[in-house]
Amino acid sequence: MIKKLTLAAIALLLSMTTTLNHATEFGTEAQAKAMIERAINLVNIDKVRALDAFTDLDGGFGYKDLYVFCFNKKGILLAHPTNLGADASGLMDEDGLNIWSLVSSTQKGEIKKITYKLVRPTTDSEEVYTKTSFITKVKGMYCGVGFYEG
Repeated sequence: MIKKLTLAAIALLLSMTTTLNHATEFGTEAQAKAMIERAINLVNIDKVRALDAFTDLDGGFGYKDLYVFCFNKKGILLAHPTNLGADASGLMDEDGLNIWSLVSSTQKGEIKKITYKLVRPTTDSEEVYTKTSFITKVKGMYCGVGFYEG
Protein backbone atom coordinates (compact mmCIF):
# COMPACT_ATOMS: atom_id res chain seq x y z
CA MET A 1 0.00 0.00 0.00
CA ILE A 2 2.77 2.49 0.91
CA LYS A 3 4.63 1.59 -2.28
CA LYS A 4 1.52 2.38 -4.38
CA LEU A 5 1.03 5.71 -2.59
CA THR A 6 4.71 6.59 -3.09
CA LEU A 7 4.52 5.79 -6.80
CA ALA A 8 1.32 7.81 -7.14
CA ALA A 9 2.95 10.79 -5.38
CA ILE A 10 6.01 10.58 -7.65
CA ALA A 11 3.79 10.41 -10.75
CA LEU A 12 1.84 13.45 -9.55
CA LEU A 13 5.03 15.41 -8.89
CA LEU A 14 6.43 14.54 -12.32
CA SER A 15 3.24 15.63 -14.06
CA MET A 16 3.24 18.91 -12.13
CA THR A 17 6.89 19.53 -13.03
CA THR A 18 6.18 18.88 -16.69
CA THR A 19 3.24 21.30 -16.59
CA LEU A 20 5.32 23.98 -14.87
CA ASN A 21 8.20 23.53 -17.33
CA HIS A 22 5.81 23.86 -20.26
CA ALA A 23 4.23 26.97 -18.75
CA THR A 24 7.64 28.66 -18.37
CA GLU A 25 8.85 27.70 -21.87
CA PHE A 26 7.88 31.12 -23.21
CA GLY A 27 9.03 34.56 -22.16
CA THR A 28 6.74 36.90 -20.27
CA GLU A 29 5.77 40.52 -20.80
CA ALA A 30 8.00 41.62 -17.91
CA GLN A 31 10.97 39.69 -19.31
CA ALA A 32 10.42 41.19 -22.78
CA LYS A 33 10.24 44.71 -21.32
CA ALA A 34 13.44 44.18 -19.34
CA MET A 35 15.21 42.83 -22.43
CA ILE A 36 14.30 45.84 -24.62
CA GLU A 37 15.49 48.19 -21.89
CA ARG A 38 18.85 46.36 -21.73
CA ALA A 39 19.00 46.40 -25.54
CA ILE A 40 18.50 50.19 -25.64
CA ASN A 41 21.36 50.62 -23.18
CA LEU A 42 23.71 48.47 -25.26
CA VAL A 43 22.79 50.20 -28.54
CA ASN A 44 23.53 53.57 -26.92
CA ILE A 45 26.93 52.32 -25.77
CA ASP A 46 28.01 50.43 -28.93
CA LYS A 47 25.58 49.98 -31.84
CA VAL A 48 27.76 47.52 -33.79
CA ARG A 49 28.42 45.33 -30.77
CA ALA A 50 24.71 45.44 -29.92
CA LEU A 51 23.62 44.25 -33.38
CA ASP A 52 26.11 41.38 -33.19
CA ALA A 53 24.93 40.40 -29.72
CA PHE A 54 21.26 40.48 -30.76
CA THR A 55 21.88 38.34 -33.84
CA ASP A 56 24.14 35.82 -32.10
CA LEU A 57 21.96 35.84 -28.95
CA ASP A 58 25.01 36.58 -26.80
CA GLY A 59 24.99 38.31 -23.46
CA GLY A 60 21.47 37.41 -22.41
CA PHE A 61 19.68 38.59 -25.55
CA GLY A 62 18.25 35.15 -26.24
CA TYR A 63 16.06 33.92 -23.41
CA LYS A 64 13.33 31.29 -23.79
CA ASP A 65 11.56 32.47 -26.98
CA LEU A 66 12.55 36.12 -26.49
CA TYR A 67 15.12 37.91 -28.64
CA VAL A 68 15.87 41.42 -29.87
CA PHE A 69 15.21 42.37 -33.48
CA CYS A 70 16.20 45.63 -35.18
CA PHE A 71 15.22 47.20 -38.50
CA ASN A 72 16.71 50.03 -40.48
CA LYS A 73 14.40 52.86 -41.59
CA LYS A 74 13.35 50.88 -44.70
CA GLY A 75 12.33 47.75 -42.80
CA ILE A 76 15.41 45.61 -43.42
CA LEU A 77 16.36 43.42 -40.46
CA LEU A 78 19.73 44.48 -39.09
CA ALA A 79 19.52 42.09 -36.13
CA HIS A 80 17.55 38.86 -35.91
CA PRO A 81 18.58 35.34 -34.92
CA THR A 82 17.34 33.72 -38.17
CA ASN A 83 16.17 36.33 -40.71
CA LEU A 84 19.07 38.79 -40.84
CA GLY A 85 18.82 41.00 -43.93
CA ALA A 86 15.18 40.18 -44.66
CA ASP A 87 12.85 42.92 -45.85
CA ALA A 88 10.00 43.11 -43.35
CA SER A 89 8.40 46.26 -44.76
CA GLY A 90 5.58 44.20 -46.26
CA LEU A 91 5.14 41.82 -43.33
CA MET A 92 1.46 41.24 -42.64
CA ASP A 93 -0.13 39.54 -39.67
CA GLU A 94 -2.85 36.90 -39.94
CA ASP A 95 -5.55 39.61 -40.11
CA GLY A 96 -3.81 41.54 -42.92
CA LEU A 97 -2.34 44.22 -40.64
CA ASN A 98 0.99 45.63 -41.89
CA ILE A 99 3.31 45.11 -38.93
CA TRP A 100 5.98 47.42 -40.35
CA SER A 101 3.54 50.35 -40.31
CA LEU A 102 3.11 49.85 -36.57
CA VAL A 103 6.86 49.54 -36.00
CA SER A 104 7.81 52.55 -38.10
CA SER A 105 5.30 54.83 -36.38
CA THR A 106 7.33 54.60 -33.16
CA GLN A 107 8.91 57.89 -32.11
CA LYS A 108 12.51 58.28 -30.90
CA GLY A 109 12.84 57.63 -27.18
CA GLU A 110 9.45 55.98 -26.73
CA ILE A 111 8.85 52.32 -25.95
CA LYS A 112 5.62 51.46 -27.72
CA LYS A 113 3.56 48.28 -27.40
CA ILE A 114 2.23 46.88 -30.65
CA THR A 115 0.02 43.81 -30.99
CA TYR A 116 -0.45 41.53 -33.98
CA LYS A 117 -1.32 37.89 -34.76
CA LEU A 118 1.17 35.27 -35.96
CA VAL A 119 1.79 31.56 -36.01
CA ARG A 120 4.27 30.77 -33.23
CA PRO A 121 7.38 29.51 -35.09
CA THR A 122 8.84 27.73 -32.05
CA THR A 123 6.00 25.19 -32.10
CA ASP A 124 4.82 22.65 -34.66
CA SER A 125 1.33 24.12 -34.51
CA GLU A 126 -0.35 26.24 -37.17
CA GLU A 127 -2.40 27.92 -34.45
CA VAL A 128 -2.45 31.72 -34.60
CA TYR A 129 -1.36 33.54 -31.45
CA THR A 130 -1.47 37.14 -30.34
CA LYS A 131 2.02 38.59 -30.10
CA THR A 132 2.90 41.88 -28.45
CA SER A 133 6.21 43.62 -29.02
CA PHE A 134 7.89 46.47 -27.21
CA ILE A 135 9.29 48.70 -29.98
CA THR A 136 11.65 51.65 -29.70
CA LYS A 137 13.52 53.93 -32.08
CA VAL A 138 17.17 54.26 -31.08
CA LYS A 139 20.27 55.37 -33.03
CA GLY A 140 18.32 55.48 -36.31
CA MET A 141 16.92 51.95 -35.92
CA TYR A 142 13.68 50.41 -34.77
CA CYS A 143 14.35 47.65 -32.23
CA GLY A 144 11.95 45.42 -30.37
CA VAL A 145 11.33 42.35 -28.27
CA GLY A 146 8.09 40.41 -28.62
CA PHE A 147 6.25 37.92 -26.46
CA TYR A 148 3.26 35.69 -27.12
CA GLU A 149 0.15 36.18 -25.03
CA GLY A 150 -1.79 33.30 -23.54
